[in-house]
Amino acid sequence: MASVQIYIEGGGDSQSGLRQLRLAFQEFFSEFSGRQPKVVACGGRGAAFDDFGTALREAARKDLDTFIILLVDAEAEVNVSSARQHLSQRDGWDLQGIGDDQVHLLVQAIEAWLIADRDALRKHYGADLNENALPGRQPEEIPKNDLKRALKQAGRNTKKKGYHEISDGTKILELLDPAKVRAACPHCRALFAIISRETGIPLPDLQ
Repeated sequence: MASVQIYIEGGGDSQSGLRQLRLAFQEFFSEFSGRQPKVVACGGRGAAFDDFGTALREAARKDLDTFIILLVDAEAEVNVSSARQHLSQRDGWDLQGIGDDQVHLLVQAIEAWLIADRDALRKHYGADLNENALPGRQPEEIPKNDLKRALKQAGRNTKKKGYHEISDGTKILELLDPAKVRAACPHCRALFAIISRETGIPLPDLQ
């Protein structure tokens, strides 16, 4: 089985923010313990794309048995059949020669995963969480700005005072039940299916 590396958008510009995101995703992927993917938090989406390309070239040069994945925000509704096609059209990225199974999306942003698990939000924000501010729609249908606005409103009257992408987002990510997120977000389910295939570690809800 190949080792898996995932190059992820997010974490901001500071080493602290990048580290927080990396550790949060490691916890999110903990079901693959023993063959856990190596997570690389890259900051901006352009940096994630560049680092992904560099890793692909390095793996080819050294003939490494490594399955390399790009994971970035969709930033918009996905109306095409693959993440690779979405990013080629929306961002103008050249992804020719790269498999559809190596390119994945947070649809429409990572906040869709966060609102998919209300229990995680309750644990993070406490009893003062305003759940009425959270949309009841399918998470992947909600525009990125609406997701962030809803989380800010839901957390406004809690001790957290709203929602901040790094300080709140990473902590909520660590609390998520991945099975709940997979059930609510098809693109998350697709990502886990590929990791399961490459690591050889089955997950009950993906069988």
